Amino acid sequence: MGQMTGRDDSGADRRTYTLGRYPEDQKPLLSGNALSDWGQKHRVRSFGWLDGGFTSVSNASGLVAEAPTPNRFSNQFMLDAAWVVLERSTTKALSWGFRTDFYAGSDAALLRSQNHFGPDSTRWGTEFRQAYFKLHTPILFREGIDWTAGKINIPTGVETTLSPYNQLYSRGYFWTHDGSSGTALFATAHTNSQTDIVLGTAMGYNTSFILRGRAPSYLAKLIYHPTTERKQQYLITVYTGPKPLAAASNHVGTWQTLAELQAREVWTPRFNQAFDVGYFSDPHDSANGRHNSGSQDAFVISSYELNRIAALQTRLEWFADPHGARAAVPGSYGEATAGITLRPKPWFEFRPEIRGDFSGQHSFGAADSPIRHRNELSAEFELLLKGRIF
Repeated sequence: MGQMTGRDDSGADRRTYTLGRYPEDQKPLLSGNALSDWGQKHRVRSFGWLDGGFTSVSNASGLVAEAPTPNRFSNQFMLDAAWVVLERSTTKALSWGFRTDFYAGSDAALLRSQNHFGPDSTRWGTEFRQAYFKLHTPILFREGIDWTAGKINIPTGVETTLSPYNQLYSRGYFWTHDGSSGTALFATAHTNSQTDIVLGTAMGYNTSFILRGRAPSYLAKLIYHPTTERKQQYLITVYTGPKPLAAASNHVGTWQTLAELQAREVWTPRFNQAFDVGYFSDPHDSANGRHNSGSQDAFVISSYELNRIAALQTRLEWFADPHGARAAVPGSYGEATAGITLRPKPWFEFRPEIRGDFSGQHSFGAADSPIRHRNELSAEFELLLKGRIF
């Protein structure tokens, strides 16, 4: 089984005791040839995945309003993403690297940047989700400082755009409303074996090397591991600026701030959880009488390994947006999701799940219908193929 290590785009150590391997950890499809030999010599590798699925939502067909996301089309099989990564890793010495993530599919149509290229369809898009330069400098601290510059997934939240690193097919409200990528410069200082500090600036949400807003946004993140085994992680993040994250139409104040507290715990080799609490502040909101349009979110994601090919996952979440700064309909929301991951082969996953969404107002339904409901039930499954190229 074995534990996996690395870093996800939340900035925390990615560490799981559940079954399977990530795409980059698998045996290369191309090995023993000139390309693989060159990649090994120069610390260059390529990997990727294909994922798609089917979602059925009560009281809705076609494009669904508000939830679930990104599998937002009911009664239609969707190719969510065909994803290819090319990266060069750094070492503990002075070294440089890079990473590019190109993908196509319905996820790219949902998340395309302001100055995107390719089709404008609601069901199909193309995008470079990430394209950044990396530099490791062995200065100031024992493990040095890592620098990244370019288009980067902003390190907030637990869930990510990259499907193989998520526990469930659908995403929570935090990811839907407070997840983003953008052009940024980040420095990660590994101050000691237990503490990392991330500082940086970004050019606003979903941009590719252009400034969105009147000024850059800024991020500060503290990652703390109480023990050297790193079975526990505590994270504090502040992301602030004129336009750090997307807001509902006309709900843009003078300055926005996301504050987030997160805890990750590996309780046993089979059971792990992630807890997250976030608050978004949007002061002087012109659509709210120049008052602050705050929103709050809290969720817990749990995973329990049943055996060598199956694991159970759950997510419970509460999201409040009383002024409609994030969601289409102001109010309170909740969701409960349960799923199972079946991984008979390291390169193949089947993820069925069932999800219930609840609100204190009429929020759910088909996007092209004026009829809205307080509750929504959805059943979905995801097929995921993943592997390393060289």
